[in-house]
Amino acid sequence: MVVQNFSASTIRSYKSGILRVYGYFNLPLRELSDQQLVGFVCHLKEEKGLSRASMRISVASIKYFYKHVLGRGPLVEKIPYPKKEVHIQAILSGKEIWQLFNQTTNLKHRFLLKLIYSAGLRRSEIIHLQPEDLDWLNMQVTVRQGKGKKDRYSILARSLRSDYELYMQQYAPTHYLFYGRHKSHPITPSLIRWAMDQAVKRAGITKNVHIHSLRHSFASHLLSLNTDIVTVQRLLGHDDIRTTMAYLHLNHHPENKPRSPLDMIYK
Repeated sequence: MVVQNFSASTIRSYKSGILRVYGYFNLPLRELSDQQLVGFVCHLKEEKGLSRASMRISVASIKYFYKHVLGRGPLVEKIPYPKKEVHIQAILSGKEIWQLFNQTTNLKHRFLLKLIYSAGLRRSEIIHLQPEDLDWLNMQVTVRQGKGKKDRYSILARSLRSDYELYMQQYAPTHYLFYGRHKSHPITPSLIRWAMDQAVKRAGITKNVHIHSLRHSFASHLLSLNTDIVTVQRLLGHDDIRTTMAYLHLNHHPENKPRSPLDMIYK
């Protein structure tokens, strides 16, 4: 996995997945049959109640281990990946976005949340952002080694400049733009989650939203502004445009909303 340039988080997940298999059977992994492995995956769903994403990681770890480590790829070919679940993501309106930022009095947290929304960043991307990644001359942010180990550019909001200058003056970051307890360490995912939760609570937002909802809202609002979908795909860093197209049904532009035929009859 290291030679294949897998990320550290993927390596940890795959190792954990295989250890879970071994802990369940307590047998040498070479001795397991495909039926036993399928039964284990069913156990994860029916007894452990794992999400589709967690189950998918477990299946991927099993397939990788048996194919590349044990050399028994055909054994696991028939193990299916869990079917993708389609959920409607909660999107924040422009008013709710304004309330969220306006009620966040902590400068660091406000700038963090604004930057995530401004550029449509993932949590892992904001964690590793460095001060020099913000290019105010060209109004863009460089995302280095994002998901899939790809670099990309996204956009910056001009209105964010004042927050940036205040933040740099007060916190003076060096290596990481948002650092944790020490400037040499990045901010933790749990702190980002806490900052978002506190902002949502203070803003009185009752929707089931989380930090990734800012990225969802970024994409949806761009489409509402008639930004072409290929541009949105590029800004989000999606390999497959079908992933970006999932945001089309979240478009809140009034002109694009269909009207019920009942309203036409009783017009």
